[in-house]
Amino acid sequence: MKPQRLGNVSIPDEELIKDKKECKKIGPCGIGKKAVYLSSFYIDRRYYIPISSVKRIFKRIAMSKGGFTGKGVFGTLSYLVVVYEDGKEKQCNFKHEEDVDRFVAYIEEKYPDIPVHSLEAERKLAEKERWLEEKQRKRNISEETKKMSCKTGTGRRVSEKAIGYLYGLKSVGEEKAYL
Repeated sequence: MKPQRLGNVSIPDEELIKDKKECKKIGPCGIGKKAVYLSSFYIDRRYYIPISSVKRIFKRIAMSKGGFTGKGVFGTLSYLVVVYEDGKEKQCNFKHEEDVDRFVAYIEEKYPDIPVHSLEAERKLAEKERWLEEKQRKRNISEETKKMSCKTGTGRRVSEKAIGYLYGLKSVGEEKAYL
């Protein structure tokens, strides 16, 4: 069964059928050399999007309604989201979250130019990175300040002892009366 195209770019039928047969199957979806194959609700690898049309692929986790109604327990629903062309999205359900992680890791390995985080996640990661850099910069400044104060403190003690020696004092505290 030939997969249906999502988007405007198509792949010739012979290449598409061959690519789908050779694709790496992860859960209900697959990754070929020419396209990403996505599932419909009932049929695995029913749709395809050419790799050239894919703008971003990421994992989305949602909470089930069970815990909110009081008649069930919380559970997570794992989705693979593919953003293609002009911001269109196709979302696929996965039974196991590990499969989504493997799919995203495989995309990251084979196609490093395709982002594997949502725009919101990238913004949060950049914000966290800036925060960590600022924290490290403050830590470096405080360490330099401590080093300088230690050096200054040592120098002050040496100079106090030298002044005490010049005045013939036995203890360091006595010279402060002369200064």
